[in-house]
Amino acid sequence: MTLLDVPFADVRGDTLRWTLAPIPCTPLASRTVSLTAGLTVTLSVLGASHQVVVRRHGRPLLHETVACGIAEAAPLPAAHAAGGYRLASHVGEMRPEELAAQASRLVERLEGRTDAVVAHFPGDPHAVTALALDKVGERQITWNTWHTYPQTGEIVATTTSYRPEEVTSV
Repeated sequence: MTLLDVPFADVRGDTLRWTLAPIPCTPLASRTVSLTAGLTVTLSVLGASHQVVVRRHGRPLLHETVACGIAEAAPLPAAHAAGGYRLASHVGEMRPEELAAQASRLVERLEGRTDAVVAHFPGDPHAVTALALDKVGERQITWNTWHTYPQTGEIVATTTSYRPEEVTSV
């Protein structure tokens, strides 16, 4: 778990944008996980949400960025599929005590995992961005992300699966 010393930049789930274009970002917290066949996955928390980069032998294969303030990006879709890439997202709305409980369970579940990154933003103990690998195989990688918005009572969750061998362009 990383305690960040930056303002919470996201304002609400519906302001999130999504792109697969390579967007240069400086992560606030990140973790790179080495997989089989020369694959690595870098899970990064940004000031305005997250970025995942999949590489093979150091060469980028996929950039997934979900963040506020990316002018050239599309609104975060509920679902998207192209080639070997699939994204599903969901926005859950809940009362403050439910969100606090959900955020606490999420942090507890991911704490200590070497294939996850969790960051707390200052100002609210339940302002959390977390990313974790879910399933890893030679042919498919799956990861989940969570973005909590205590000020609006929202949790935005995404699930992405990626098949590197099937992708020519996404």
